[in-house]
Amino acid sequence: MKKGLVLVVMCVAMLFAATSSVSAQTPSNEYKATLEKMLEASGSMASAKAMVPQMIAMLKQQSPSASASFWDGFQKKWESKFGSKLAELYAPIYQKYLTLDDLKKIVAFYESPVGKKLGTSTPAMMTESMQIGQQLGMEIATELQQELQAQGK
Repeated sequence: MKKGLVLVVMCVAMLFAATSSVSAQTPSNEYKATLEKMLEASGSMASAKAMVPQMIAMLKQQSPSASASFWDGFQKKWESKFGSKLAELYAPIYQKYLTLDDLKKIVAFYESPVGKKLGTSTPAMMTESMQIGQQLGMEIATELQQELQAQGK
């Protein structure tokens, strides 16, 4: 049980870890809204939002006495506010590298036919890429184990 909670905390920490380096200038509401629009259009937000039910499922195991209606309401609340919260936390990072005008141009790209295709394909490509990454990780671990055994360790 504690293992699942630690995993959830680590996922959330990794997701928001980059927020520690906040720029001197606070991003405007327009910047945050444009960033959220860009994250939605790029498919990045869909990939990030897919983690909410997974995190909730792990948290359910930590508090099995909570009712199903509690968990449904909690999940709906976070699904609705996750995007704006993510954009708010990411904004200082993006602002270090991209201007508001840059974001607007990126959004314009994602509103084009090829941009829409890329945006709708991104979550599936990320899922497939993660599976390949897991396979590669397993291959590395197997090879490491074999080499350590060959050395008698």
